Amino acid sequence: MTHILILGAGYAGIRSAKKLSKLVPGDTTIDLVDKNTDHVEKMSLHEIAAGTSTVKSMSFPIKDSINTDKVNFIQATVTKINKDEKTVSFSDHEDMSYDYLIIGLGFRSENFGLPGADEFSLVLQDIPTAEKIFETIEKNVANYKTSNDPKDLNIVVCGAGFTGVEILGELIDSTKKLQEKYGTPEINVTCLEMATRILPMFDEELADYAVEYLKKNNINLKTGSKIKEIQKDGVLYDDTEGNEHKDEANTIIWTVGVSGSDVMTESGFDVKRNRAVVTDYLNLESNPEIYVLGDVSASMDPESNRPYPTTAQLAIAQADVAAKNIVASIKNTNPEKFVYKSLGTIASLGQHTGIADMIIGGRHFKTKGGMAAHAKNFSKDKSILEVSNLKIALAKGKL
Repeated sequence: MTHILILGAGYAGIRSAKKLSKLVPGDTTIDLVDKNTDHVEKMSLHEIAAGTSTVKSMSFPIKDSINTDKVNFIQATVTKINKDEKTVSFSDHEDMSYDYLIIGLGFRSENFGLPGADEFSLVLQDIPTAEKIFETIEKNVANYKTSNDPKDLNIVVCGAGFTGVEILGELIDSTKKLQEKYGTPEINVTCLEMATRILPMFDEELADYAVEYLKKNNINLKTGSKIKEIQKDGVLYDDTEGNEHKDEANTIIWTVGVSGSDVMTESGFDVKRNRAVVTDYLNLESNPEIYVLGDVSASMDPESNRPYPTTAQLAIAQADVAAKNIVASIKNTNPEKFVYKSLGTIASLGQHTGIADMIIGGRHFKTKGGMAAHAKNFSKDKSILEVSNLKIALAKGKL
């Protein structure tokens, strides 16, 4: 009897479990392990952080998305993968052995060793941290009535990458509602970004649209700002000429970067930023029975010779091929190379606008504004359907 162990019930984990349950021989055991009981649509965490969506609207029980007759769900927290012994250790469960292992343990926030980042900034990496961000924003805004401290109405977002920009877009709407709710002066949102051009994954026309939209809606976007230190009451940074500044705020949000799960490094894998380079078949050359997917995987783009950007779209595509290749190994047939064809990139700028560069039928289609927002919602609905079922997709979908 073959035992397949899947670590992590994110996009890659659930999708591979669903695919394997349809393909494996009848005497195969599939165990899916996650520390949580619910799957979270992590591409929407920024909405919880800004207070524009609820946890209920973007999460669902893991058991509801899988065939429990063929896949066993186990709630447990992974501490170490013992690849030589083919076992996995947990903090709250006995060790488990495996014949094949799929690792999809997700990401964590990366502070790059910046002074004060851990102590004084709010990171976004899961539901509790997302909820804490909005709780802090609202608490500070509410406190202004008694404190009269301008810093209570100042929010600094560190980083204008994909997540940072999407949070800024949501804050445009939510800060107006908070201002009205608590009767305060205008809430000020500033973003500090070291690069001089944001959203390099989009062409200049779309990126410029995003910049202009944010600025038009009173987001103070400061590119060319090199952050030096996070302090309790603000962010210290240098401008492009090397002059030092401090933007004061009682809410500081950190979205500068992420890395894979620390379990990868602690388990002795050869990694960079907790991501392991995989073969063309998505497994490890040293341990071909181990498949590494999603945020902990460095799957190489043959054209750029760089890892593909880690997205839900990529994780789902990887899961399909990894499942097929495990079955091929069990049946002693030829595996399939992973060939990734992106369907495009979409960034929201709040609930009602965004930018999109989509690939449909091999052709690029660019759009912005309301049409891009609809495309983003469709993309979310599609991802939910791919890791769950029609009932959940209809209940959680926005279209």
